[in-house]
Amino acid sequence: MIPAVRLGSISFINSLPVDLGILSGVVASRGIHLRQDLPTALNTAILAGDLDVSPVSAFWYAAHRDRLTLLPDLAIGSESGVHSVLLFSRQPLNKLAGRKIAITGAGRTTPALLEVICRGRYGYRPNFVAAPERRELPPRGADAILLIGDEALLARHALKDSSLAVTDLAAEWRQWTGLPAVFAVWAARRDFAEKHPELLREVESVLLRSREWGAAHLEEVLSVAVRKTGLPEEVVAAYFKVLRYDLGEDLKAGLGLFLEKCDGYGLFNAKEAKGRTERGRTTVEVPA
Repeated sequence: MIPAVRLGSISFINSLPVDLGILSGVVASRGIHLRQDLPTALNTAILAGDLDVSPVSAFWYAAHRDRLTLLPDLAIGSESGVHSVLLFSRQPLNKLAGRKIAITGAGRTTPALLEVICRGRYGYRPNFVAAPERRELPPRGADAILLIGDEALLARHALKDSSLAVTDLAAEWRQWTGLPAVFAVWAARRDFAEKHPELLREVESVLLRSREWGAAHLEEVLSVAVRKTGLPEEVVAAYFKVLRYDLGEDLKAGLGLFLEKCDGYGLFNAKEAKGRTERGRTTVEVPA
């Protein structure tokens, strides 16, 4: 008997242009059970065997690429500013050496990206602390806070303190490297992919059809996103315009450079990095 496929879905609105066709039932997805959660929860679930296919943090994929198989043409990235990966700080990013930067634990790629930028572009190692549940901007006891997803969008829209610096990490990355940023990719557990290759191809096909439906029905996607967040439609529309959901050659290049820098700074620690390295550089599996 062919098992039902357990498919992950990011609970932020950034995943709606890919997932709404499935969530709404417009795109046929018989035999697929969808689970929505935060990126970090999906990361953990797929390695624990609780999901078969899921979007995962790009950093997490690279750290566990011996156990995951990358889907070839699905990602969440941006060519410039992304609007939902924001550092709110009392001073500009280049002045935060030695200062406490609070992170929420909602994602894995974003703290790594911030560390790469701080070390590579500005010459200091960031001092990360855990963010409290109450999200003050920035929280007490810290000079900055990194927010992602819907929380970042909502915080930026509600911000009244014009003295705070707001840094879009995707824009920083683009200015520094000239390349786009990739925050999430879709992956399957390697054992699932090897045991059920035809089933995996069907899941890929469902996801791609859902992405096509989302691109053709952006008004419906916007309506759901506005209801979910309470943000003005123009804010959400501007957000979706800067997002990309393919894994084209330019995004592959941006992803590869990011992971290379993560590896160079030792961010893949002994507990997480069990994959291959080549000449000291992280190799990224990107199927043709």
